[in-house]
Amino acid sequence: MTNLNDDSQIYVACLSSYNHGILHGKWITPESDKQLLQDQINDILKSSPIENAEEWAIHDYDNFPNLGEYPGIDAIIKVQEAIEEHGIYLVNAFFEVGTFDSLDEMQDRFYGEYESFQIFAYEFAHDTIPELDQDTTLARYFDYDAFERDLSFDFDEAYGENGSSLIFCNR
Repeated sequence: MTNLNDDSQIYVACLSSYNHGILHGKWITPESDKQLLQDQINDILKSSPIENAEEWAIHDYDNFPNLGEYPGIDAIIKVQEAIEEHGIYLVNAFFEVGTFDSLDEMQDRFYGEYESFQIFAYEFAHDTIPELDQDTTLARYFDYDAFERDLSFDFDEAYGENGSSLIFCNR
């Protein structure tokens, strides 16, 4: 399910209700402030039909990377901040090739958006090997396919909006 307004949301469920056979929870756009996010979760728990509900879990994600059922508040905030700074497409693409633990490196590892990995390889070759733009033996016999294959060991490709290729250095 994708929201029409492209908000990244999580479904916070009350575990006390769930353990009593009652589905109680709410879709929220997570706040990127720890206290405000905790307040969002507390509001859900306070409205639970089970008294003194304290435990919660994430039962679904919408336009938000899946962090599992029991992510910590700090993890949710870290991802929400990345979404606010870089956009959901870049964050989701990074999670295709990276991990939560390397999320801080996302901006440094992001190399750019291209129509395809092949176009990235071609442009990378021309940006790094000046002789390719001249009438030289190297330019006439340069093996772009082999160069592209070799780059695939150092760069990862993920897919962005409209099928574009988002390229990340795989360090």
